[in-house]
Amino acid sequence: MGAKNSHTATSGLDWNAMLGLLHRLKKDGHYREYLFIGCGCYFGLRASDLLSLKWSDVSADGQVSDGFHIEERKTGKRRHITINPSVKESLELVKALLIKSGKFSDDAYLFPNRWGNPLTISYVNKRLHFLFAKYQVKAQNPSTHTLRKTFGKRVWEMDNRSERSLVYLSEIFGHSSTAITRKYIGITQQVIADVYMNL
Repeated sequence: MGAKNSHTATSGLDWNAMLGLLHRLKKDGHYREYLFIGCGCYFGLRASDLLSLKWSDVSADGQVSDGFHIEERKTGKRRHITINPSVKESLELVKALLIKSGKFSDDAYLFPNRWGNPLTISYVNKRLHFLFAKYQVKAQNPSTHTLRKTFGKRVWEMDNRSERSLVYLSEIFGHSSTAITRKYIGITQQVIADVYMNL
């Protein structure tokens, strides 16, 4: 276990590596993990919030929604999450499979264990560690933080590594400064290396 408030033990994934992993998980029928990793990387939520999601949170009137509101457990802040079309497609696929098998319920958790309770973070961390090794996905100390950091890294890269994107991410992550966000998503050393390489 890392030191308290340490955010350097886990790295985010390269976005294409994450998409490749999703493709392989789907192909191999690991639908719960496929959906969890996709939601984790596209929503940027803490694992505790992700694991608390129910189907009723992400769908209404029999359809997957375009977004949903969630009250973050750690901060108590209410956030709106827009559901990316790729994730919407994943949710629709998994929902259809559950309906076909007779296991769907609006009140069910998105990521249940065999008893219908939400998965634990420790179980998910062990499962991610196993899957990353199995599919040879490179990540430093894979865990649920990897997914949140992947989201942050992607937002930063999609906005041309701008300070503005770090301000947005600081707000999303609830960080008190962009310096903390920069360290959290693991870009400090990368930026420094780029400075030397661009001389």
